[in-house]
Amino acid sequence: MTTPQSKRQVLPEALNDDALWGDTINIDSPAGMDVGGFIQYLAEAVLVVSPDGVIECANAKAALLLNCVARPLIGRKWPEFLVSRCHQQYNGLVNIVAKRILSLQAGPTEMALRCADGEVKDIELSVSFLPEPEPRLVLVMRDLTRYKAECNKLRELAATDALTGLANRRAFDEQLENHWQKCTEARRPLSVVIIDIDYFKQFNDNYGHIQGDACLRKVAGAIIQAMPLDAKLAARYGGEEFALILPNHNEINALQVARDVQFAVRELSFVDAGLPATLSVSVSQGIATEINGQYRTSTALMCAADTALYRAKADGRDCINTSC
Repeated sequence: MTTPQSKRQVLPEALNDDALWGDTINIDSPAGMDVGGFIQYLAEAVLVVSPDGVIECANAKAALLLNCVARPLIGRKWPEFLVSRCHQQYNGLVNIVAKRILSLQAGPTEMALRCADGEVKDIELSVSFLPEPEPRLVLVMRDLTRYKAECNKLRELAATDALTGLANRRAFDEQLENHWQKCTEARRPLSVVIIDIDYFKQFNDNYGHIQGDACLRKVAGAIIQAMPLDAKLAARYGGEEFALILPNHNEINALQVARDVQFAVRELSFVDAGLPATLSVSVSQGIATEINGQYRTSTALMCAADTALYRAKADGRDCINTSC
């Protein structure tokens, strides 16, 4: 009498080709469906590997994920597909499930693959342990590439001012705090500049809000043009105000950046928008610099720059004032 085939039997053959399994699986048979046949019906990419990482079984979705449709996966070492920085993390997961911790499974864990054609993909990996009839690992993978790209795009949109393309106030506050921590810990200077378009309300009243928006975009472009390469962030701070974060810039360096901004804004022309050639705009600027613990918090630094800005306005506008 023949012994019924184990329901957990793994067929050591490539399952990239539907012809290898599509007409041969009989789920009504006493043996049921073997693992190789079963994983073909799953929506996720699945590999069955030996404890030392040799791939013994793969479904078609795994072959697609690994860009390995035209070549066999069976017999290859699974860790070869992991980028080097993920090897230790993967070995840790294997050790966890092999010791029968967490109900013989671990994950999902984010990792990165280097596919057969060299493409790198971010994945979510879950590892399960099959102790019988022979120890094996079942790897379930989900492609995160599109998901992460969409998340990155959403993060970018959430941090960007839609009108000017500069960073928005939320992104500015986050980045200022980050640079505050880094510069103060390293005892390096950190400067901020607040920039305000002079008489912007009158510009809006005279030429309309559409032209006012165009003016904001032009000033934003002038600011970017004037920013040094080692500056970290230019943001629309609110309304007609802009702000700069200048790590490793002392007051003298920050003052030069402000002068460059002032000159670039003065050179703006609005003839292309149908406005008079004689029309020009200017900005008032306030600078504050943290060095050697002068300010206790990033908020205090911004308050000092804001105070300097108001002094610049009081001095007649189209000028720069420092917090000292």
